[in-house]
Amino acid sequence: MTGDGLVTVCIPAYQAEAFIDRTLRCARAQSHEAQRILVAIDRSEDGTEAICREHARADDRVEVHAHREQQGWFGNVNSLLDRVDTEFSFVYFHDDVIDSTYSEQLVGALRRRPDAASAHCDVIVDRPDGESLRRGGPYEGSAVERVLNHLVNPERGALLRSMVRRSSPAGSLRMTLQGAQYEMGLVAAGPAMHVPEPLYRRFDQRVGGLTDSWKRRPFEHYVEGCRYNATIARELMDSLHPSPEERDLLEFGLAVYMSNRLRSLEALHAATGLTPLEDVLGPGRGLQLPAAVDRLPEDLARACRTALRRTERRDARRAAQVAGSDSAR
Repeated sequence: MTGDGLVTVCIPAYQAEAFIDRTLRCARAQSHEAQRILVAIDRSEDGTEAICREHARADDRVEVHAHREQQGWFGNVNSLLDRVDTEFSFVYFHDDVIDSTYSEQLVGALRRRPDAASAHCDVIVDRPDGESLRRGGPYEGSAVERVLNHLVNPERGALLRSMVRRSSPAGSLRMTLQGAQYEMGLVAAGPAMHVPEPLYRRFDQRVGGLTDSWKRRPFEHYVEGCRYNATIARELMDSLHPSPEERDLLEFGLAVYMSNRLRSLEALHAATGLTPLEDVLGPGRGLQLPAAVDRLPEDLARACRTALRRTERRDARRAAQVAGSDSAR
């Protein structure tokens, strides 16, 4: 199944018998009927494969590929991306829910902008303690401006769930263990459209789920992950061949991104200390606003200045918390 307007729905599944039926029903119920629904099942010991094959018998758009050897999360996702032969595709996580117009609206956004590489919507994040709305936003301008916007904007959108145009540079991207790399590569690849509708519901912190297992790892594991992400981010920056001024802007954006990431991880893991930003970015790397901010488009310049103030306030609060904990001992 190939051709303009056709969509491949990529569903990576693992130990998903509790929710994969709902996921596949949502995929099959899309108002955009020109779909190829690919399911890759990482080696599982439950009834996931049987449920998926039942759907395949009922709907010839559904294709099931079961791995007999463990692929891991990103290996399973990439096995799907390697099979995409339609103009549009997206990754649909095995325990999430999409609106019936998800494909129709995102493909529509990409058709209206032939130069765009991807499109994303707002996402409802459903947690045990309630739900929240994760907003997105458009990524326009030069590649440097798009990446900088991604780094400094707290409402960057759920880009892992983007509809991707295969004929754009985004079509050759593959997932890595750190999903943030894929997201940054996506906005670097071309303009990213935003559909301001909550068309996707993501279930987070589900007991026994993937993100739930991540919380049980030691804090230093995540700090090391931040160092790795910073290294990969700089490799992507290098690929953009930035001028010295653009490099300063991107380094500032990376400092904002990593500072907020570190503080979030410290809160999640109840860390007792304050991780210096230089431990992740290297000596001399910090939150200095470059003079080149003044030459950015007005909205992006304002976002950079706001991000600096917000990050400095957060760092100050975190430092005060650590100081208070130390004095109480």
